[in-house]
Amino acid sequence: MPAANTISKPRYHQIADVLRRDIEKGRYRVGTLLPTELQLCESYEISRHTAREALRVLTQDKMVERRQGSGTMVTATARQRFNHSISSVADLLQYGATTRLRVIHSERITADETLAELMNCEVGIALIHIHGLRSEQKNASPFCISDIYRIASNDALSKRLLEVRGAVYALIDELEIAHIGMVEQDINAVALTSANASELGVSKTTVSLRIVRRYFDTDSKLIVAAVNLHPGSDFVYSMSLKQLR
Repeated sequence: MPAANTISKPRYHQIADVLRRDIEKGRYRVGTLLPTELQLCESYEISRHTAREALRVLTQDKMVERRQGSGTMVTATARQRFNHSISSVADLLQYGATTRLRVIHSERITADETLAELMNCEVGIALIHIHGLRSEQKNASPFCISDIYRIASNDALSKRLLEVRGAVYALIDELEIAHIGMVEQDINAVALTSANASELGVSKTTVSLRIVRRYFDTDSKLIVAAVNLHPGSDFVYSMSLKQLR
């Protein structure tokens, strides 16, 4: 029986959560096989498609491997979290170029008080807004929600942002290292909205990590701002500090 806070999840996510807990508790050890799709169907009274999707989630978590003719083998006792080490502006841009952003919509909006503070502009200023889901590869579950903002103008970058559709990797080619003078970053914990939780496939009670990055050019002019929401349990932020001698 799934826990109460998973009721809002799709059925296959509920089954994946149960199997994940069983792996974490040692019911299924590394090197052993999970039940077959048919056995899952019988145990949980689900369809073959639901069983297959549940196993797909665990595969994306890198906890199991599905081997043709052998079954689904447990390979890790915990979900392999998204872990990205950033030590320079180049690393930050590489993150954007090597992960996949599926654009849900791009639009022109008007800055309210919250966005005006983010963009350091007046309330009512026209902004370009891109809303998307970021994943490590095609068909993988999203690991964060990305909202990207730019003060609207008639330049090439603004026009390109309004035309972005589908799945993209390097979203903003113009953001080259030579053009960036500074990146500001703020991190804080926030509660997900019901809509955000639904997009990420997690419970609406999940706490998320909110990362706000603002990119400035060499003249200290804001280029874009990006607001990323990660489920708190699935994100590890790492950095190394060295003593100057």
